[in-house]
Amino acid sequence: VVLCISVDVSKDYKQVENVLKQAQEKLGPVDMLVNCAGTSVTGKFEDIEVNSFETLMAVNYLGSVYPSRAVITTMKERRMGRIVFVSSQAGQLGLFGYTAYSPTKFALRGLAEALQMEVKPYNIYVTVAYPPDTDTPGFAEESKTKPLETKLISETSSVCQAEQVARVIVKDAMQGNFNSSVGSDGYMLSILTSGMSPVTSITEGLQQVVCMGIFRIIGLFYLGSFDSIVRRCMMQREKSESADKTE
Repeated sequence: VVLCISVDVSKDYKQVENVLKQAQEKLGPVDMLVNCAGTSVTGKFEDIEVNSFETLMAVNYLGSVYPSRAVITTMKERRMGRIVFVSSQAGQLGLFGYTAYSPTKFALRGLAEALQMEVKPYNIYVTVAYPPDTDTPGFAEESKTKPLETKLISETSSVCQAEQVARVIVKDAMQGNFNSSVGSDGYMLSILTSGMSPVTSITEGLQQVVCMGIFRIIGLFYLGSFDSIVRRCMMQREKSESADKTE
């Protein structure tokens, strides 16, 4: 049985809570909640409208807080449940053009880590997913306004298909993995940004310890290339502006 109910998850917690109650009355308690509502605005920090920062935080962060808050009590009572937060690789690494978007995705990681520590004794598992650029209508819309620097940096990695990303996220959630990443770049970023995040197994922890050093070296080369892209674009822009003034 598939039940579709439309609700804005970013504005009114009571409305979100009521909708989830309706769904549970018809379908039963929530076994897995997947928080995947999100939107993006790209541009230089000073060019982005201030209300865009507020909107992105409401949708990308509170849009995950409200549904999770609405189901967590029942999950604790049942001593079971899984909650998935769909972050982004931009929630692991801050990039040019994502000053409004990245912080909202970084926030999901903090929420996921703190929540996992609270609910683990209740046999509830939290997964935070860090998908790369994914071929969706939202990505196509975002690409229309991307600064040149952001486009060039994004082109250093491939665009994934939504079905592929969805399969990985569901598989990791079912296995109880805290981190969910896609592809070799995603695996490297998960190792590099593991910090104090939970591990699913001793093997995962050992992989992080062993690989951290070499991945940091590779990561520094990536950062160097990104900085080079930004500098080249700035120089080209200044050169073009100078030529226009001369004419």
